[in-house]
Amino acid sequence: MRDHGTGKRDMNTDETPSTTRRTVIRAGVAVGVGVGATALAGTPADAAPGAPVIGGQLNDAGEAETVLVGGSSANPTLALAGTDPMLRLFPTPDDAIPAELPTGSLAVTPTAELVVGGRDGRRAYVNTSRWANRIVAVPPVRLLDTRALASYSANVLAGADGVVSGRLQAGRTLYLTVGVVPASYYGPVGAYLNITVANTVSGGVLTAFAAGAARPDTSSVNWWGPNQILSNLVEVPLGAHERGGAAFALHVRAAATVVVDVSALILTRR
Repeated sequence: MRDHGTGKRDMNTDETPSTTRRTVIRAGVAVGVGVGATALAGTPADAAPGAPVIGGQLNDAGEAETVLVGGSSANPTLALAGTDPMLRLFPTPDDAIPAELPTGSLAVTPTAELVVGGRDGRRAYVNTSRWANRIVAVPPVRLLDTRALASYSANVLAGADGVVSGRLQAGRTLYLTVGVVPASYYGPVGAYLNITVANTVSGGVLTAFAAGAARPDTSSVNWWGPNQILSNLVEVPLGAHERGGAAFALHVRAAATVVVDVSALILTRR
């Protein structure tokens, strides 16, 4: 209460000589922000390099960085809670994101991919669903033509003895690799292949499947007689072979010339 004679103000028991909580809230300034505290600001607040980040406000360090140091799984440096997201990252063009990011750095691309500074500064992408894998078109490359098998020996991992007179023989399996993966990617999980059969001798079936997996009782290309030329675009998973990775297998139930071109890879990002 106020003494009208002196102009002095008496303090209630819940007030102290310091600024009262009600005054802080009315003024709209952040005071004593720490673990578990709520930050209030009347106007957008910028986080200068090294300064605290204010929840719910604009935090802009310009060309510099705001670095969070320390923390653990039990006591994290940054913890987000509540129904309204408190951390908002604005899109950065791909060409403005360095190829090497400090480990733990975050950025968002215009296509809403979350980029993380991974191990040894390599760019990593946060995969949140099945669709996080990327289908990457590559210049079409011929991986195999059994009529000229020696020309494609670098792609053949095993089963070359099953090719006779330019045809993969009935009941035989040929193992191949898709070859070199673009440097900015790793972990190929599949490929799009155009598989052609020619010079058939009778009706048959070709099955493409991942190396290291059991051969499924399905078909990737069917033909029904001799001297046919047929092709099909096949999405095949990739596996591992003892002689190389990013590998797949081809099995035929009737002899035929087999030609394989790769046009796209299904990959995860570094």
